[in-house]
Amino acid sequence: MPLYEYACRSCGRRFEVLQRVGEGSADVRCPACGAADVAKQFSTFASSVGNAPAPCGAPSRSACGTGGFT
Repeated sequence: MPLYEYACRSCGRRFEVLQRVGEGSADVRCPACGAADVAKQFSTFASSVGNAPAPCGAPSRSACGTGGFT
């Protein structure tokens, strides 16, 4: 099951919820204030694949830099 990121519209807290793919946010509540008024957030992920080409189009992965991640 993937982790989904949510933001509470009441208190502004961001949090993650482990839930099934395609499951809605009807039962999701903010862990800080208990509000049900939450919004699913777009998030990024990182992956690493053996000898895959560099994601930035450079001749090597090390030439891409960190991409904002450390």
